[in-house]
Amino acid sequence: MMADAKALTFAPYARRPGQKPSGGPQLGLRPIAAADWLVDSPKRERRLAEKARLMAQSPTLVFHALPGSGAAQAEALAMICAHLAIPSPAIESSVALDAAARLVEEDLCVLEAIDGSYRLTAASVASPSYWRLADKIGQELLDIHDPVPELRTRIGTHMERFFENLPAERIFMRGNWFVHASDTLFRLPEDLCPPRAGEPFALDRLYLRCERQTLRRLPKSGAVLFTIRVYVDPLAALAGRPDLAADLHAAIQDDEWAAAVKLREVQAWREPLLAWLASCASPLGRDRGL
Repeated sequence: MMADAKALTFAPYARRPGQKPSGGPQLGLRPIAAADWLVDSPKRERRLAEKARLMAQSPTLVFHALPGSGAAQAEALAMICAHLAIPSPAIESSVALDAAARLVEEDLCVLEAIDGSYRLTAASVASPSYWRLADKIGQELLDIHDPVPELRTRIGTHMERFFENLPAERIFMRGNWFVHASDTLFRLPEDLCPPRAGEPFALDRLYLRCERQTLRRLPKSGAVLFTIRVYVDPLAALAGRPDLAADLHAAIQDDEWAAAVKLREVQAWREPLLAWLASCASPLGRDRGL
C-alpha cells in the first residue's frame, strides 16, 4: 500500500499556530511508516511517461552512476520492487537505479560511505531544481548542498551524524519548498528565468513547488537511499487555503534565509507576493498578526 499525497496538503513550510520561525536551513525530519514510504497519485502514469521521455531524450542528464555502485543500486531496485509487490527485473546492476526510477514517481539518489564521508554514487533525477546531476555525482554530502547559505555552519554536523546513525529499520521524511516562475519539473541552471526589472507582478506566472523527501538505509550495502517526489501547483491555488497562505507568508516574511533561497527566481516580486498572501490569509492572517 502506498501513501496518497496532494500538493496543497503537503506543506513543508507550515508551522503550528504560535510557533516562531527558527530561520535558516533545517533538517526537519520525522519518522514515517514503511507503508507510507513512496507516493501513489492520480498523476502517476503521466509522471512515469514524462520520466521515460526525458530518459530517452537526454539519458545523461537524468541518470549517472559511479563504478562500484552496482550493489547499492541493485539493492535499491529490489527494495522498491518489494514495496510495490512486483518481481524485480533481471538487469545489469550498473543501471539498476535507472530501472527502479522508471517504476515510481520519485527521483532516486544513492549515497554511500567512502573514505569517511557519504558521497552521491548513483542517481536518477528527472526533476532537478536549477541544478545539473553531472555536477553533483561523486560529491560529498555537504558539497552537494554547497550553494545553500549557512548549511555547513547550521546543520552540517547534524546532517552527517544523521547519515552515519540512520538505522535500517526506520524511514524518515522531510519537506522542501520553492516559489518558481515555471511549472516545469526538469529545471537546469540555465532555465532560471527571473522577472525582468520593472516587470509588473503576475500571479499567474508563479508556482508552488513542494518536495517530499525520504531517507532510508539499504541494510546490505549500508548505503542511504534518498527519494524526492515533486509537486507543482499554481500559487493562485493558495487563495482557497488561508491557513497555508498564512504559513507561507510567515515563512517568507520572518525568515530572510527562506526569502533569499526559496524565492531566488522571483525575489524581485517578494513584496507584492507577501501582500497577496496576506490578503489570502485574512481573516486568519489578522489573527496571526499579518
